[in-house]
Amino acid sequence: MDNTISAVVSSANSVPLISVALPVYNGEQHLAESIESILGQSFSDFEFIIINDGSTDGSLEILRKYEQAHPCIRLVSRENRNVAATLNEIAQMARGEWIARIDQDDIAVPDRFEKQLQWLAHTGADICGSWIRTFGAGSELVISHAQSDAAVKMEMLFCSPLAHPSVMMRKSVLSQLQYNEVGWQAEDYDLWVRAAEAGWKMTNVPEVLLRYRQHANQISTKSNRAQQSLSCSIRRRYWHYVFTRLQLDVSLIDEVLKLRDAEGQNADMDRVVCAFSGLLSHSEGEARLVVFDHMRRLFIRAAAACPNSATRWQRLCKQYEYPVKKETLLILWLLSVLRIGPDGRVFHRLKAFYLSLLARF
Repeated sequence: MDNTISAVVSSANSVPLISVALPVYNGEQHLAESIESILGQSFSDFEFIIINDGSTDGSLEILRKYEQAHPCIRLVSRENRNVAATLNEIAQMARGEWIARIDQDDIAVPDRFEKQLQWLAHTGADICGSWIRTFGAGSELVISHAQSDAAVKMEMLFCSPLAHPSVMMRKSVLSQLQYNEVGWQAEDYDLWVRAAEAGWKMTNVPEVLLRYRQHANQISTKSNRAQQSLSCSIRRRYWHYVFTRLQLDVSLIDEVLKLRDAEGQNADMDRVVCAFSGLLSHSEGEARLVVFDHMRRLFIRAAAACPNSATRWQRLCKQYEYPVKKETLLILWLLSVLRIGPDGRVFHRLKAFYLSLLARF
């Protein structure tokens, strides 16, 4: 363990370094497995705050058994509110310098806390996520996110750059910002955007520290439509913030965001290229790689309506010294010539074929 962390642990201070935040709502099926993954951490200087958010199944009975057996657990049971309100309540209760998230159906690897604390000490960041591995329904995948603060904040233009249940953050972040209890279906993305605007530093540990369970009953699946709508609104707000800060033309934003919609085949690609050129000229290293990665995905979505998408892509790659892969040019050319839009099965089959090609090289 890092010497800085060891010094903190060995101090006489009885206040725990970490407060673990677990909101629970009807989670009896996988709850014990999630709790055990926290109790089994190699780093043990934490309190475990659990709020039963009005469960109607057997969750509370499970939680009470764990509370009786483990003094580190602080359990509250009350009527149902929502996950954002519950997390804000936990943050108010927390005594630790750091708040670590976990969800009722996910599993933390045994050295998650230890590795995140080491990474935070190394990077000086305020908010730290990690890569995750999906399991359960669907295929098992490793989902990676950007590491550096600049790259995380660039990735935020396109998606939430931190896996919420993997995050460890300073308590002071939540003391200042809090979760948005109105738009709670996208409470994490909203918080990261406001944290970026406020200047908090972010990072991800570049390895899997959380196993993320996928199943039909999870909250993010049930509220998917509302979540997508809120995420679009948050994304647009952040694009305006970034373009204003970089003194780029905000009128270009609409053309880029059109490409994220299934119907967004009428985007002006000249303006899209101009928008991405602005971002690329203000980024370097990992942040620039993030822009190219997401730009490639949007070019693929637009290829059916853009006869010269492959040529545009090649020019941008050469201008900003990014490797021009033949596989990308091939898929752009095929989608353009055959006019295959992003809605059909053929598009998704070609996309899967393209990803398999990339994995080989």
